[in-house]
Amino acid sequence: MVCDAATSRRNGSKSKGPMTDRGKAIASRNATKHGLLAEQPPLLASEDLETFQGIMQGLIDDYQPDGVLEWHCVQQIAMCIQRQHRLWTAEAAAGNEATLPPVASPVTDGKYPDRKSNEASDFASEYHPANLAKAKQLLTWFLDRDELPPINVRTKYFTDEWDCWQDSTLRGLNRILDEYPKQAIPGKPDDFLARLDEARFKTRWWFWIQDLNRDKHPYGVAFFHRLHIQDVDAPKDSKSMAGLYLEWHQEAIAAFQAWLDKLNTIESERQSEAARVEREQTERDRLTASPIPQSVALLARYESHINTQLMQALERLNTLQGQRPANS
Repeated sequence: MVCDAATSRRNGSKSKGPMTDRGKAIASRNATKHGLLAEQPPLLASEDLETFQGIMQGLIDDYQPDGVLEWHCVQQIAMCIQRQHRLWTAEAAAGNEATLPPVASPVTDGKYPDRKSNEASDFASEYHPANLAKAKQLLTWFLDRDELPPINVRTKYFTDEWDCWQDSTLRGLNRILDEYPKQAIPGKPDDFLARLDEARFKTRWWFWIQDLNRDKHPYGVAFFHRLHIQDVDAPKDSKSMAGLYLEWHQEAIAAFQAWLDKLNTIESERQSEAARVEREQTERDRLTASPIPQSVALLARYESHINTQLMQALERLNTLQGQRPANS
């Protein structure tokens, strides 16, 4: 006869529980899952409690331990299995440490060195983060503020418009030339030379600034653009010259923008390489992380010791279970 759920609950409420000593002993272990190692086994911080509890539960299901000694043997077997897994992880980490190459340094370290190369001075290079940041700040400021006025050569206010543009542009160029980290620019003659041989210094400096202008470096471009416009009055007699000066100005703006784009590209490459190094180093650390800091030779002895303990525990458990009364 099959009872419904309500009837089963009513019948169950009338039960007085186990009556015999054996039944009471069995019922007393109903809440016991894994014995002493149920909640706080001696695991490493990197090891998972649920995985260990799964090992314990599988052993309990297989051996159905009865009594303190059998429970202890099952727990000992579980710990031996856990320690053997720990050993295998350590062996793999030791092997990876010996065979995996180190993470390659960022390629940008060689491509954009922080220090000037092939020079006696120890100045930071243009690629030094502080110098890059300063150059970006100056060029961004100049490009954001630059507004080329629609200078009309036919208007009677042409001279005023020219003077206003000329003054504003010169102030911007002077700031670039004053604040740009010029000591970091490759090839700059050492200021110490100026105190020893001023004529030689000026000669070297002039060739250096010409090379910068030819290479569209913003410092060289700013220097020659300032020369173009600083002493030029509004071309009253030849207003067509205004177009030439404004064309030079547009070329300077294009050179500044191209250099700013280059600095942004360098910054992006550095960020990408830094992310790559961090990602690869994290993966290498994961593969070479050993839970037990021992040499390979010690690991082999440790494994042998664990296997001996495991076999002894299994033998004791089988012996104990073989000694159970026939009716248990």
